[in-house]
Amino acid sequence: MTEIIEVEFHSKELSDFQLCRLGRASIQKYSVPVTAFISDAFISNETCLGVSFDHVGQDDAFRPSDGGLIRTGKIQRAWKEGGYWLLETQNGNYVLCSFLRGFGRRSFCELLRSGERC
Repeated sequence: MTEIIEVEFHSKELSDFQLCRLGRASIQKYSVPVTAFISDAFISNETCLGVSFDHVGQDDAFRPSDGGLIRTGKIQRAWKEGGYWLLETQNGNYVLCSFLRGFGRRSFCELLRSGERC
């Protein structure tokens, strides 16, 4: 995917749907340690971009704050646990709580169809 994607975040306020998904995702048990939960996710250049929550970092200097933008490392694997997709990347494991409206799910499906890392 070499196309340019412009993303505008007009507010850090989450919709009721996003809050519900984040809440449910955060209490679910996963087979791997979770680095962060991502809302408004979309895939670009073999990485995931979105809004990060509950990010586990090395220390406060390197950890994105809740509601901050994040770009993961290169995606190595994607799989589903319960109602959520997980991504294994160079930097850790991320739970996708919601996709960016209009483009996120489509970009993720393209990644799954490529089958190179999933």
